[in-house]
This record gives sequence, C-alpha cells and structure tokens, in this order.
Amino acid sequence: MRLRAVAAAAGALLAAAGVTAAPAGAASRLPGCASASGTGGDWRSYGHDYSNTRTQPDENVISAGDVPTLAPAWTFSTKEVGAEGDFTGTPVIADGCMYLGSTRGWVFAVNADTGKLVWKRKVPYGGNVNSSAGVAQRAVRVKKRVKGRHGKKKTRVRMRRVGTVYVEVSRTGKFENCPKGDPCIGPYVVALDQATGKIAFATKPIDRQAGADVYGSPVVFDGVLLAGVSGGAAELGPDNERQAFQGSMNFLDANNGRVLKKTWTIHPPNRPNDKYAGGGIWSTPAIDTRDRWAFVGAGNPFKPQAEHKHTDAILRFDVNRRSRRFGRIIGSYKGTVDTYFPQESKLPCADLPGNPPPYYPQGAGSCAQVDQDFGASPNLFRGAGGRLLVGDGQKSGIYHVIDARTMKPVWTSLVGPPSSVGGILGSTANDGQAVYGPITVPGYVWSVSAKGGGYRWFGPIGDGVHWGPPVTLANGVLYSVDFSGFLDAFDARDGMLLTKRPLILGTSGPESLSWAGVSVARNTVYAAVGVLGLANGFVVAYRPGSVYDAPNDVSRTVTQLAGNGAGSGGGGGGGGGGGQPSAISPSIVAGPGAASTSYATPVVVSQQHGKVSFLNLDTVQHDVNSTKKGPNGGPLFHSKLVGLGESAPVQGVDHVPAGSYDFFCSVHPGMRGTLIVR
Repeated sequence: MRLRAVAAAAGALLAAAGVTAAPAGAASRLPGCASASGTGGDWRSYGHDYSNTRTQPDENVISAGDVPTLAPAWTFSTKEVGAEGDFTGTPVIADGCMYLGSTRGWVFAVNADTGKLVWKRKVPYGGNVNSSAGVAQRAVRVKKRVKGRHGKKKTRVRMRRVGTVYVEVSRTGKFENCPKGDPCIGPYVVALDQATGKIAFATKPIDRQAGADVYGSPVVFDGVLLAGVSGGAAELGPDNERQAFQGSMNFLDANNGRVLKKTWTIHPPNRPNDKYAGGGIWSTPAIDTRDRWAFVGAGNPFKPQAEHKHTDAILRFDVNRRSRRFGRIIGSYKGTVDTYFPQESKLPCADLPGNPPPYYPQGAGSCAQVDQDFGASPNLFRGAGGRLLVGDGQKSGIYHVIDARTMKPVWTSLVGPPSSVGGILGSTANDGQAVYGPITVPGYVWSVSAKGGGYRWFGPIGDGVHWGPPVTLANGVLYSVDFSGFLDAFDARDGMLLTKRPLILGTSGPESLSWAGVSVARNTVYAAVGVLGLANGFVVAYRPGSVYDAPNDVSRTVTQLAGNGAGSGGGGGGGGGGGQPSAISPSIVAGPGAASTSYATPVVVSQQHGKVSFLNLDTVQHDVNSTKKGPNGGPLFHSKLVGLGESAPVQGVDHVPAGSYDFFCSVHPGMRGTLIVR
C-alpha cells in the first residue's frame, strides 16, 4: 500500500538523520521466549523508538483488508498466573518476549508468540507500574581468574552487556519490606534481568515529595535512564501538598540506578512563599540521538497566582553525558493560549460532572477550564530541508509543532475541543508524512499532514470518552483501544472504521474497559486491558484468520456480561474475579470519579462491635483509613486497596468504641468521610 511505502521511507529518513530506534537486545534466543528472528519487528519501548513515532515500519502482513478478520490468538491474564493488577501501558515486545508491569506491582515476561508465562516478579518495595516497561542493554563487570606469567593466577575484569527490563514504580503510600532507614514512600526504578527476571537493582525513591508519582515510561539512551516525576496525587491532595509540589526529570545510571542528575521543572520544593508550583512531567521523553537532546512536555502550575515558563510547556534537556550542561533544561516552548491561538479561549469547554475545581490559572473559555497540560508524549520528525521538528499534543486540543533547535513554533492545528479531562491526552503517532491522534471527548481519532498541519480526516466514530489511550500505526492501519471496551482499527488513509472488536471476546469477563496501549510486532496486534483499578489485567493478542460475525459477537458479549457482570459474582478471565461482590452492610462506597468527588457515602453509621465493608465502583484503586491512630501506630481501622468492582472488610471497626471517626483514602487523600459508631 501507499502508506506502507511512506512508513518505510520515513523510517529510512529518521535513521539517516540519527533519529533511530532503541538498540536491539540479545542476539541469541532467550529461555522460554519465541525466536528473536521473527518477522514483523519488535516494539521495544512505549513509543516504539527514540522518536516516539508509535509506528511499526516492519509490519507488512496485516493490512487494512486483513483487519476485519482479526481474532484473539491468545490472552494473557495476571490472575491466571498467580499475580494481580491490570495494565495501563503499551506492551513491549523484544527478542521474542512481551514485557509489561501491572498496576499492583508485578512484572512479567511472556512468550510473544504463545502467551505463555516465562517469568514473573513482584517489585521489591510495593507500588504500581502505571506505564510501559523499557528494554535495553546494561553493562556489568565480570571478574575471571586466569593464568598469568609463570603460572600465577590473576583477576581479569571485563565488561559484559546484559539485556535488562526497566520499570518505573509509583508508590504514594508506605509499604512493607523497606530497606532499613528508608521510609519507603516515593517512586522508584527497578531493573530486572531480561532472561530470568532476577532483580538487578531497585533504586531508592527518586522523589520524596508528598503526592509524587510516575506515569511516563523509562527511556534509556547512552547508559542513562530518564524518568519524569508528576504529581497527580499532590494535585488532588490537601492545599499544602499541592502548592508545595514541584515536577522534575531524573537522570539515572542505567547500569546501577545511581542518580546522576535531578532537574526540577521550576525549582526545588520547600519555598512556601514562592508563587510557583507544579509542572509535573507525565509523559515519555523523545530523544534526538544526533544532538543528544531529550524533549518532553510539562503539566500545569499548582498555584493560582502565576504561570511559570516551564509549566504547560515543551522542555528540551541536554542528555550528553560529556557536556557541562548534562541534565539541564536548555530550551522551552510555552503552550499558553496567547502564544499560539488567541481564539482558543473563546471555544466552549466540555466539562464533566465531578471535575475538581481549577487550582491554577486556566484562561478565559466559556467554562473557565481550558486545560493546557502537555500530557501526551512528543514525536520527533523531519520537516523541509531535513529540519528536526518536535510535535506534541496538548489538553487544549492543539497539536503543536516546533523547531527542535530554536524551540520556536512552526505550525499548530486545532484538532478537537479542550476539556477538563484533556483535548489530546493519549499519545500520537507520526510516520513523517502525517500525524494521527485521539481526542478525549467525544472520543474520536484524527489525522493532519506533517507538512503544515492541514486536516486530512476526522474519524466518524466517537466512543464517548477516549481517556488516555495512545494510537498506533502499522501498515496503513491506525489502532487504539477505547474506554468502552473495544479494539478499534481505522484506515489511515481516510479514517474509516475497519473493525471494532469487543475486548471481552479475549478476556471472557467484565474486565474489558481500557485506556492502555496497543503495540504491533511479529505480525501480531497486542492490546492491553486496564484502567488502574482492575484486579485482573489482560493482554489480548490478535492475528488475522477468522471472519468477524458482528451480531453474534455482540450477542455473546452481552451474554458474558450478564453472566459475569454486576451482582453475579461470576469469575471472569480465567479466574479473574469478575463481577461485583455483595457488600456487607453497612458499606463505605467509592463511586465513579471518587478521586475528584470523594466517597459516595460521606457519612456511614455502624453499630458498636459491628462490621463495615468497603466497596469500590471507581476505575482506580481506593481504600479506607482512619485518621486516628491505633495502639500500634497504624490507622485505628483500615481496608486494603481494592479496584473496580471489588470489596474488602474494614478491619478494626469491631474494636472501635462509640464515637465519630474521620477516614480518608491513602492514594487520594482528598477523599474524606466520617464513620459514626453507636
């Protein structure tokens, strides 16, 4: 097809310009993995390559004509292998295996052709993997005793490169198994041996601020791992935490986890009288391998007084380890309304019920909430004359393109309405000829020309809320999952819908909502299932070969939901714990959107010596913790963290004397309620 040739030509252009894919890993076959020499290419990082193109140039089997026959070849379930948690990253495919981490702290290696588990490992100090894994080579010292002159033994030291899987772990609460003297709060990075899953190292927290978390995926370049820190929990937390939080980019030695440099988006924290805060880094950096620059977007300010030049901005970092400027911000582009499109402030804003109030300057707009984070990951591509360009989608609904060297605007395209949950939040794909991306509300996909931003097409299908899923391009087909539980595929030429496959046909249970990513490798489409809160996560691998019977499939979907859905208690997804369990009365309930609106039951009354349960109906994990301490120093009563549709007993309530007790969620401290014991 025409776009197949375009993608190949774009890949060649990027390679010639030094904008290359992440380096290949092990040449020999890894134990339990498929052959590394399979066709269809790898997908070694969140964005596929250093340029974050999210494009697979090596796919030449699954074309637009084959997509209607896509069917599940196999499904991987976390609960089926004795683990838990769902997936919100993009499956990484490298050297014959699929690598991914779950939102409950498990890391997996899975045979990329069969879906069989190769190894699994729990991260050592607790927490969630909210993003994709990264696969790269790590240098290790190998000592060997050899014979020297005159038969004397001597030690020879040489460096050996070892395939390594990296994950960033978000940890906003205190966990067990902490190293001595470590409070064990704050995000950290784990490196695992690619072949065995053995933990090579786990860093200390890379940030200890209240509410610090990580949502971007690790990128390793020239022995340096880049990890941005955001502050979603801080933004929704108490005023003192929100207005103190500062975003940062961290540069770690990929061989041992040592922090080489920490650069604050604005400045270090603990400046209470300063008017600047926020600027979290939510996304995955793109790397210009020739000039050794990293590009990434920054989020909004957390104080209402003022914007900083590094908030709502695209930042450029020096990643040349031999430079005196290594790790520093050496350029920025400000993405505020008056910078690029004054008319933007006059557009209506699609607000959602329960959205938190604006804690930061927002611009005019009819609802006064034009959100201007750069939450999507940037693309690198070449413009006229080989000029390197940086493209990044913004929650304002604008796709920005700037000159990588000058950080000045080249063109912008308004591709959708702004909203409080983001115009462009999911990351875009770019094949050098066109840009493709999602719009959160009303949930459609779009494409503009990479040569000036002219409109190519807007998808005719809106799925309601296309919250965070990125898009993926391969062989003329644009893929994405959507929050209503489908794998979507569109013709990249005109945006026409090619197929909309219910993910439930692969998961066989109610856990099919997803804002995760899709990767294409080895002539297979890998779709991840997760929303941060499911106990059971899935990856469904699709290959062509069956005829899609839409009426029967939809009927089957409804039947499966009825058998496994709310109130049935039926199991799903191979022991996935499907269904909504019956709650013990009385119950504390977290409803949809609880992170913003608090508990659905702000006051709960219980009899003394009675029992109380906690039921979570939100898509993210929540728990219940008393603000009052018990004799052991912990909460007087508490529940464990549970995900969507799960319930748990609130332990300790039966020993609480009569009185009134406040409680909160450890992950979203702004959620508050009161338990009255009579």
